[in-house]
Amino acid sequence: MTTLITPYQVPEWIQGTMLSSSDTQGWHGVIQRSYQLEAWEVAAPAIDHYAIMLLRSKTPAALQRRCTGGWQRNTFSPGDISLLSIAQPAHWRWQESLDVSHIYLSRELLLNVSREVTGRNVSEVRLHDLLAIRDPVLTSIALAITSEAQSPAAGGAMYAEALATQMAVHLLRNYSSLEFQADRSSLKLDGARMRKLHAYIEAHLESSLSIANLADQVNMGVWAFSRAFKEATGCPPHLYIMNERVKRAQTLLGSVALPLKEIALQCGFSDQAHMSRLLKAKLGVTPGQLQRSALKPVAAD
Repeated sequence: MTTLITPYQVPEWIQGTMLSSSDTQGWHGVIQRSYQLEAWEVAAPAIDHYAIMLLRSKTPAALQRRCTGGWQRNTFSPGDISLLSIAQPAHWRWQESLDVSHIYLSRELLLNVSREVTGRNVSEVRLHDLLAIRDPVLTSIALAITSEAQSPAAGGAMYAEALATQMAVHLLRNYSSLEFQADRSSLKLDGARMRKLHAYIEAHLESSLSIANLADQVNMGVWAFSRAFKEATGCPPHLYIMNERVKRAQTLLGSVALPLKEIALQCGFSDQAHMSRLLKAKLGVTPGQLQRSALKPVAAD
């Protein structure tokens, strides 16, 4: 089995100076490192991330690379991007100094995004073996990630990870091949999963439930979960949660003499007014009318 190196080990295989990095910024799924590289030739081991390399030098350079076939030779111009798939050894050769920004995306990120995009159980993502491409979208995203690593600001991790997701979607659309698992059961909500979800919703109905919370319970991405949930129940998750809150409110209003404000909180409504609006819209009556009707004394015969 091929031993993979991490992006943090790449400097052991090149000659140059690291100019910037995201190492201390708490990013997840994406790593940025900028280098000033000396002319070099190296048979580099495979990396455990997908590599997107942006040339920031002011002048073009002759670049050569051999992966699985023969040598590729191309002019690497300022703003060009080089792609290298995960777990792909490569023999590199360049004869000029290079100013480059390396963006590394994790396997987990690419798999998760590919499953969200396709709605299928993707088992493997491979990037096309492209030595030098001109793609303004990729270049702009790579520059934005690089800029954030060099000059971090408030919300930096969230911003960089959002950019990485955009980059992943663009790569998947234009520069990738996917392998799918035949079994799609993991992307469907069967009876056992629906029971688990219903129990979770019931136990946390008074909380601020999000679609991401629910998706996490069944190990699915948000987009794939939303599609699967609607397929299983006939309605989107947010509508299902709202209906469950209305049902609980009906039960409480008909059985306990609690203040309407307290019932609203126990059902997960933002406030009493929110509950009143929804019950009026769904049932045609107000919470007060429901409670008075259910709890008024029954006349003796």
